[in-house]
Amino acid sequence: MGITKTLVTCFLVIILAVSMSNHNVLVSGKENFSFDNCSTHCSEFYGRDECMRDCIKAGFKKGGDCGSPCIPCPVSCCCQM
Repeated sequence: MGITKTLVTCFLVIILAVSMSNHNVLVSGKENFSFDNCSTHCSEFYGRDECMRDCIKAGFKKGGDCGSPCIPCPVSCCCQM
Protein backbone atom coordinates (compact mmCIF):
# COMPACT_ATOMS: atom_id res chain seq x y z
CA MET A 1 0.00 0.00 0.00
CA GLY A 2 2.93 2.38 0.64
CA ILE A 3 4.15 2.12 -2.96
CA THR A 4 0.69 2.86 -4.35
CA LYS A 5 0.33 5.90 -2.12
CA THR A 6 3.76 7.18 -3.23
CA LEU A 7 2.93 6.66 -6.92
CA VAL A 8 -0.39 8.45 -6.61
CA THR A 9 1.27 11.36 -4.79
CA CYS A 10 3.97 11.65 -7.48
CA PHE A 11 1.33 11.50 -10.21
CA LEU A 12 -0.68 14.31 -8.62
CA VAL A 13 2.44 16.47 -8.16
CA ILE A 14 3.34 16.00 -11.84
CA ILE A 15 -0.21 16.91 -12.93
CA LEU A 16 -0.10 20.04 -10.77
CA ALA A 17 3.31 21.09 -12.12
CA VAL A 18 2.25 20.63 -15.74
CA SER A 19 -1.00 22.55 -15.25
CA MET A 20 0.83 25.51 -13.69
CA SER A 21 3.63 25.74 -16.26
CA ASN A 22 1.63 26.93 -19.26
CA HIS A 23 2.90 30.40 -20.23
CA ASN A 24 1.40 30.57 -23.70
CA VAL A 25 -1.70 32.63 -23.09
CA LEU A 26 -3.93 33.81 -25.90
CA VAL A 27 -4.74 37.47 -25.42
CA SER A 28 -7.23 38.00 -28.22
CA GLY A 29 -9.89 38.80 -25.61
CA LYS A 30 -7.91 41.65 -24.02
CA GLU A 31 -9.40 45.08 -24.43
CA ASN A 32 -7.46 47.35 -26.85
CA PHE A 33 -4.73 44.74 -27.42
CA SER A 34 -2.85 45.43 -30.65
CA PHE A 35 -1.05 42.88 -32.78
CA ASP A 36 0.60 45.65 -34.87
CA ASN A 37 4.01 45.48 -33.14
CA CYS A 38 4.64 41.76 -32.72
CA SER A 39 8.09 40.28 -33.24
CA THR A 40 9.89 37.58 -31.26
CA HIS A 41 7.98 34.36 -30.72
CA CYS A 42 7.26 33.68 -27.05
CA SER A 43 8.34 30.34 -25.67
CA GLU A 44 9.33 28.83 -22.34
CA PHE A 45 12.70 30.62 -22.67
CA TYR A 46 11.31 33.95 -23.89
CA GLY A 47 8.15 34.68 -21.96
CA ARG A 48 5.97 37.48 -20.66
CA ASP A 49 8.61 39.09 -18.42
CA GLU A 50 11.21 39.25 -21.19
CA CYS A 51 8.62 40.58 -23.63
CA MET A 52 7.55 43.32 -21.21
CA ARG A 53 11.17 44.33 -20.54
CA ASP A 54 12.16 44.42 -24.22
CA CYS A 55 9.11 46.46 -25.22
CA ILE A 56 9.68 49.02 -22.44
CA LYS A 57 13.34 49.31 -23.55
CA ALA A 58 12.12 49.89 -27.12
CA GLY A 59 10.00 52.85 -25.93
CA PHE A 60 6.53 51.32 -25.76
CA LYS A 61 4.71 52.92 -22.80
CA LYS A 62 2.53 49.94 -21.91
CA GLY A 63 5.30 47.38 -22.41
CA GLY A 64 4.24 44.18 -24.08
CA ASP A 65 2.64 40.81 -23.66
CA CYS A 66 2.71 37.41 -25.31
CA GLY A 67 -0.32 36.73 -27.43
CA SER A 68 -1.79 35.24 -30.57
CA PRO A 69 -4.69 36.50 -32.68
CA CYS A 70 -5.90 32.94 -33.36
CA ILE A 71 -5.50 29.37 -32.07
CA PRO A 72 -3.13 27.99 -34.77
CA CYS A 73 -1.11 31.23 -34.97
CA PRO A 74 2.26 31.36 -33.15
CA VAL A 75 2.36 33.18 -29.82
CA SER A 76 4.51 36.29 -30.19
CA CYS A 77 5.72 39.20 -28.09
CA CYS A 78 3.47 42.13 -28.99
CA CYS A 79 4.52 45.61 -27.82
CA GLN A 80 1.72 48.01 -26.82
CA MET A 81 1.62 51.79 -27.21
